[in-house]
Amino acid sequence: MGFRLTNKRFLHGALTLGIVALLVYYARTVHWDAAWHAIRSASPWLLFLAALANLATVGAKALVWWIFLRPVGARSLGLAIRATAAGAGINNLLIANSGEAARAVLVTRSSGASGTGVVAALALERLFDFIGYVLVLIGAAFLLPLPESVTRWRPEAVAMLGAIVVVLIALLAHAPHPPPPGEVITGFVARTRAGFERFIERLAHIVTVRRMGAALALTVVNWGTQIASYHLTAIAAHFPISLAGSISAMLLVNVGFLVRATPGNVGVFQAVYAFTAQAMGLSSDAAVGVALLLQVVQNGPVTVLGAALAPDLMMAARKKKLPHAGATADATKSA
Repeated sequence: MGFRLTNKRFLHGALTLGIVALLVYYARTVHWDAAWHAIRSASPWLLFLAALANLATVGAKALVWWIFLRPVGARSLGLAIRATAAGAGINNLLIANSGEAARAVLVTRSSGASGTGVVAALALERLFDFIGYVLVLIGAAFLLPLPESVTRWRPEAVAMLGAIVVVLIALLAHAPHPPPPGEVITGFVARTRAGFERFIERLAHIVTVRRMGAALALTVVNWGTQIASYHLTAIAAHFPISLAGSISAMLLVNVGFLVRATPGNVGVFQAVYAFTAQAMGLSSDAAVGVALLLQVVQNGPVTVLGAALAPDLMMAARKKKLPHAGATADATKSA
């Protein structure tokens, strides 16, 4: 186990070093005068509105998670908001998605709910976040003049959405059957299978039509406010990108957040945003400035909020002593 963990860390470190080297090379090609001009000329009031829109995004995500946490015994809305803000702040400080595991452990320890239930609720929150992404991609690809690099994914997005709908229907139709109390399970394969079955039972227990409807409505708010944050920042910097262009940039930038190679994906975020703007005939140098503003608007307030609401967890992040995926797995065994 230790050998595999060391190999994983080595590969992740090598990937990070490779990406950082590419970003340094890319940074040398940027005309920074144009980037700094976009930053200096930006409207503070519009940036403030963009920051509020981004905070609304975090709030919507917290509400979605809370909807799914309530049936597993974590009924505190304040705890869900605190953990979500702290998790987002930690993701801005560390590579990988360390904040996701941290917020699951925080809720498990603070609420007394079963680890399996909390992780199942988190999985559903992340699933609905992805559903929102797919819906924006499908809607924008059919209704707006987006670049070919985005519209070419329309068939795959529709197929993916169909597959998710099938999974959710299957969960709705599944009747939970908890294992008999006192059952002793031995063997790695048997324990793994039992853990997976327990996880599916939790998902089936959580999922109802009413909860999914509320989560979907909040997911629309989540992605709508993300679009507002992107476009308001561009307007603040006097960057002549269209609404369709801001949506395209958001969609492509969010693909990069699947794997965080740098804290908050700094550098990767700017490069993807600039390449998207350049594909639309806009200045990639000014786009780097807009992307820098975007990360300040999005990461700064959320990180400060996370530190205010969960200082212990954020301090652990600074010292790199966060609960990791293994801790989350241990928590689930307590179910």
